[in-house]
Amino acid sequence: MDKPVVLDIFCGAGGMSEGFIQAGFDVGFACDINKQAMDTYVNRHKQLGYNVKFACVDIKKFSEEEFLKEFLGEKKVDVVCGGPPCQGFSLAGKRKQDDPRNMLFKSYIQTIKNVKPSYFVMENVEGLLSMKFDKFKGISGKNYKEATVPQILEEEFYKIGYKVEHKVLQANGYGVPQNRKRVFFIGHKIEKIRGKKYVDLVVPPKFPMRSVSKDVTIKLAIDDLSFLEAGHHTKKYHQNQSLSDYQSTSINGRTPAADGNPIKAELLSNHEATRHSAKVIERFSLIPEGGNLEDLKKRLSNDEWEKYKTKKLRCYRVKSDEPSPTVLTLPDDLIHYARNRIMTVRELARLQSFDDSFVFLGKRTTGGKKRKVELPQYTQVGNAVPPLMARAVAKEIMKAFIKSV
Repeated sequence: MDKPVVLDIFCGAGGMSEGFIQAGFDVGFACDINKQAMDTYVNRHKQLGYNVKFACVDIKKFSEEEFLKEFLGEKKVDVVCGGPPCQGFSLAGKRKQDDPRNMLFKSYIQTIKNVKPSYFVMENVEGLLSMKFDKFKGISGKNYKEATVPQILEEEFYKIGYKVEHKVLQANGYGVPQNRKRVFFIGHKIEKIRGKKYVDLVVPPKFPMRSVSKDVTIKLAIDDLSFLEAGHHTKKYHQNQSLSDYQSTSINGRTPAADGNPIKAELLSNHEATRHSAKVIERFSLIPEGGNLEDLKKRLSNDEWEKYKTKKLRCYRVKSDEPSPTVLTLPDDLIHYARNRIMTVRELARLQSFDDSFVFLGKRTTGGKKRKVELPQYTQVGNAVPPLMARAVAKEIMKAFIKSV
């Protein structure tokens, strides 16, 4: 049997694709509007020895029938996956229902309608489940009033011939050293009979069960990288260091290349520590594991706080014996448990379950207005679906696909 073909839209750097490749799929097509994401994504596929056709265009254009016909050619796509940008849905954000990014899932539905895959997977933040629109016009033409996003998605997909189920999954349940909750919508092709009656055209997939008995802690994930001090960088691993299973697997690789074997990382990429000022390093030194700047402000006198004060109070020192909090796109949210510095791109990539051989291209970080147009390495990592989490979902899709053939 040939490998089932995947189209990954809103693919970013490629976390979802990485998981699908690990589960045995051929991710032959991808789309994202950002050039930095494309560079990282295409480079990874080239490194693994796989061909990929990449469209660096706006999803609205990409989802058009004529564009997709030309882009996909005669190739049949079995699975579409992707996670529309979630800032508008995030509980950590401002949750503006008129945020244009919230409308991107409309183009996702349009893509499914035109591609007609057997299955699709859509990932997003948990906050999407409680997001409600005063009014929304679906691709079916129906006007929804006071409807939640899940209600809209389920009805819109049903109208184009898909049954959709959704479930909140937690990344640490699949070997990811991170407490990251995400909602996954999985759809499969159906034939409507009448009303709400339908028959399955393919075997419905299940959601993955927790696959690990014990959480992977931050220390087990990145302790071999913790030798780096603020302002330093290196491409060399420390030699003769005992490694945890997770560290060893990250170095030796999980994702099979075209020859069937994973790529071992010989050089340590993306491991550059930010050069903090003496004041910032001293401020970090006052925060214990599990503490943050708000705690520090309460502990210090007004005069002492005057010396260390900063506008950003969400900065948190991670606990070494627990999985990480959710890895976000801003690097200065998390302080290393053993060093008075923020995490490196490689350390956060480890916490997302990327192989060490996966190289993130482009600028390491950026700020100000450029954040709206650039996608630096830290953002590429923070936006990604953890590959091990994606793999768990992809394996269930593969089981259903094999039964359907």
